[in-house]
Amino acid sequence: MKQMMLVFNCKSGMILSEDIIHNGAKLASRNTVLNSYIIDKLISLGELKVSVYVTEDIDNLDKNNYNIIKKFIDEYGVNIHLMKRVLNGLITETRVNVDDVLQISKSIVNYLDEPNVIVECLNSLKEADEYTYTHCINVAIYSMLIAKWMNLSFESILDVIQAALLHDIGKIKISNEILNKPSRLTKEEFDEIKKHSILGYDIANRYDDFNKNIKEGILMHHERIDGSGYPFGKKGIDITLSAKIIAVADTFDAMTSNRVYKKGVTPFKAFLMFITEGINQYDISVIFAFIENISTYYIGMKVEFEDGRIGEIVYIPPNDVLSPIVKIDEELIDFSREIDLNIVDIFN
Repeated sequence: MKQMMLVFNCKSGMILSEDIIHNGAKLASRNTVLNSYIIDKLISLGELKVSVYVTEDIDNLDKNNYNIIKKFIDEYGVNIHLMKRVLNGLITETRVNVDDVLQISKSIVNYLDEPNVIVECLNSLKEADEYTYTHCINVAIYSMLIAKWMNLSFESILDVIQAALLHDIGKIKISNEILNKPSRLTKEEFDEIKKHSILGYDIANRYDDFNKNIKEGILMHHERIDGSGYPFGKKGIDITLSAKIIAVADTFDAMTSNRVYKKGVTPFKAFLMFITEGINQYDISVIFAFIENISTYYIGMKVEFEDGRIGEIVYIPPNDVLSPIVKIDEELIDFSREIDLNIVDIFN
């Protein structure tokens, strides 16, 4: 339930139910968890009232959140097992187990309204040795969130989830030597990798269970709006929206996940890539729907600096997500001013 409340009466842990706009600029996004820094900032700017979600029993809310997190993690493990079965079935029986794909999709979409749980859990679940399978699951989950934040219909969200789950199935026809090569690929090896989009489409195209949107999402997830992608070098409006969404989710998870041969980068490094060189390759509306919304859920997380110091993110400006405010003991560090500092890890 939503309620207007005097900022003076707000407490840390309350959640904004509406965006806060100050002088035409977004100061804080809906679903931001309030803390003392944000409350003090609102007071200093003269914001007298905010809309928050209220609950009569905070203890029950915390307990419910704990139960949701535990359930998500349990189901995440089950979904990895099912994803293994899907991919192994393509190798041993040369067929897609459609029922498993549908079961994973239903499990994921059940968390459509729990982005806080999703972001917290995925930020922790970064096991390198399961990357092949976790990547499929993670891309489907991030794609679902983007589709939700872009206000797509429930049916379209389900299509995006299934396309994302299957976006890399064509790689089963690429040799493991190339797929798992830790060093730079040769041109010939990269040309081989690039075939996986068409190979995956051909596999999915054998099944009437997967509609056109799902198949095109698989086919075009490596196309880029400037025409630099593959397999066809399509541009802009010629790329289906599901593929544009999966492209951002795929790249974000690939950058931030640990591999056997490298550690993932922080979300902030990924954000930087998207809004610099990525701005010409990825759909702008998808980029900003993703970054502006997901950044909200990193408030409250811990960060580690290069020098080993540990701090807590107390605020991320919606219009400048590369400049979080981090608190170390009683010191506040503003990344819009401290250009020499570098965050090397972010954790719960």
